Amino acid sequence: MALDAAAALLEEQGPERLTTRAVAGRIGYTAGSLYFLFRNRDDLVLQTNERTLDELRAGIDSALADCPTPRAALLAMGRAYLSFAAAHPARWRLIFEHGLHEPIELPASLTNKIDELFGLVAGYLAALTPERDPHAVRRSAQSLWGGVHGITVLAVTGKLEVGGSDPAESLIQDLIGHYLVGLVQLT
Repeated sequence: MALDAAAALLEEQGPERLTTRAVAGRIGYTAGSLYFLFRNRDDLVLQTNERTLDELRAGIDSALADCPTPRAALLAMGRAYLSFAAAHPARWRLIFEHGLHEPIELPASLTNKIDELFGLVAGYLAALTPERDPHAVRRSAQSLWGGVHGITVLAVTGKLEVGGSDPAESLIQDLIGHYLVGLVQLT
């Protein structure tokens, strides 16, 4: 219930307004009672981010359902990533923009979800270039998805138009398509 309220607050008011007090008020609890569920605001944010990553992954998995090739799968992943970020910009941004107020180790469940997403990209890249070293494949996954993420950030923040008028989806398709051509030619 608290995580549902946090997601709704994010969608309606943005990350700046996500507080334990606001979440508690939305569900009719006292702010103090939320500390039985969350250590602090950072914990609330981390758990909210895990749920967001689960929803992002479900969207990606759905997009991958009918992809006959690794290339088609990577293109579908790019579209799904952009689509999710555009539909849920505040929740998506919170994953990347929240600075922890105290140094804590990220929960393994959260880092595993992120690792699984990069692993998915790396798996499709490895299928295209099976002779490549796994470390090089993983680095390629980070490079490629860093580019997809960059285009998505520019699109979600309204800054993409500064560089031209092409839609973000076309740019992501170009980036992935050209990256894959170059990657296959290198091997």
